[in-house]
Amino acid sequence: MAPVAIVWLRRNLRLKDNKPFAAALRHVDKILPIFIFDTTILKQFPNPYDRRLSFLAHTLCLLHDALKTLQGGLFVFHGTPLEIIPKLVDHLKVEAIYADEDYEPANIERDRAIQKVLAPRCKLHLYCDHLLIKPGIILTQSNQPYKVYTPYMKAFRAHIVHQGALEHNRLLIEYRYALSGRLFIPSALHGKSIDLNLGAEEVLKQIGYIYKKDTLWEPKNGFNRLDNFLKNQIDHYKTNRDFLDLNATSRCGPYLRFGLISIRSCYRKAFALASNLGITTWVNELIWREFYANILYHFPNSVHESFQEKYRNAIPWNSKEEDYNRFVHGQTGYPIIDAAIQQLWSEGWMHNRARMIVASFFSKNLLLDWSKGESFFAQHLMDYELASNVGGWQWSSACGVDAPPYFRVFNPYLQGKRFDPDGQYVKKYLPNLEKVPGHIIHTMDFHTLHIDYPKPMVDYTLSRIRAIETLKKIGL
Repeated sequence: MAPVAIVWLRRNLRLKDNKPFAAALRHVDKILPIFIFDTTILKQFPNPYDRRLSFLAHTLCLLHDALKTLQGGLFVFHGTPLEIIPKLVDHLKVEAIYADEDYEPANIERDRAIQKVLAPRCKLHLYCDHLLIKPGIILTQSNQPYKVYTPYMKAFRAHIVHQGALEHNRLLIEYRYALSGRLFIPSALHGKSIDLNLGAEEVLKQIGYIYKKDTLWEPKNGFNRLDNFLKNQIDHYKTNRDFLDLNATSRCGPYLRFGLISIRSCYRKAFALASNLGITTWVNELIWREFYANILYHFPNSVHESFQEKYRNAIPWNSKEEDYNRFVHGQTGYPIIDAAIQQLWSEGWMHNRARMIVASFFSKNLLLDWSKGESFFAQHLMDYELASNVGGWQWSSACGVDAPPYFRVFNPYLQGKRFDPDGQYVKKYLPNLEKVPGHIIHTMDFHTLHIDYPKPMVDYTLSRIRAIETLKKIGL
């Protein structure tokens, strides 16, 4: 058994049920857990107050504290992995690195480049840990990637069932291991790594960000949220999940994004409950995440261009900067749209139904390029995942995989009436509308009231006709 290996934490920031940890401990005597603040990624997020960095720094400090009680620690670096990893390998003379496999195009190339530099002295072992099933496993009978969600979902579920009963299913395994006595501490590295003992505020200061305590998204709360959701809300999830004024969704996205919750635990806990429509619906939402990851894996060009070839460079997008600015600042004149944008600004999160409403409005009623909307969400969503965000925005703009027909344009008024019937969601995020009667806030009559609120930046009916005619011409 080799003496030491590096476990490179990336999207799996937890000590339990961690597949790379389990794999490393099967093959080596001791492990060195590390994390890298990748400057290649950080430069894409220039906001010094980015709340995700505060969440991340807080998480890393908690992991370090937990590892210290086990006579170890977490070693954190700042720079590019291509610079840092080879130096660590040479310094420690390790022959193996274990990490969660990432399937985003840029990260696939990063890992290939690192493996090339390390060969033959060290091998990078990658394990699918933030998805349940590795992309490329679920294929059609003709060995092609699925491009429609429903048949993919059915094949995905069949694949799980094929692995056996819950307690023996290899996909749903809870990886168990003991870290005590298995952690390596290379004292010579202390001067080169970021000292987590100084706290999250100082950690962020060293990499150019500013820490802000966030009581809404506490790293410790992930499993509590999941368990409370499965205990108290799952039975009514199918019925209530689209209502904006209800707390009816799990809000576990950020914890899954950073791997504080194991994706296997979500499926395990759901399948352990008595089957009902709520559980089925929630699991199907988890499978959407896997579906979009597969699409991005098989079609990496979809990061920057429409999945449907006929729409690539064909839509005459609206280039008015004023329209974009009014949208991102919640000044569209449509209460349901503006409330959703304010939720994003204030919470770093937006209800999924609201995401669909605002993305449809952005790309169809305003005819703004979906990629600009995707980039806007990327800067603010706590649960931002490239595959799901790109997939969702392309779906809403009718140019993505398994997208609705071009003539489907969400009506903000009708969506508001249906999913925020008393206007409580709108009033929560737009308190200046508190006194507007609930039955009128989602109607055009609302704009006849003499209140301090912007007039609609576009006429819904006319903008809908424009979008349909524009997309219809391209589709012919």
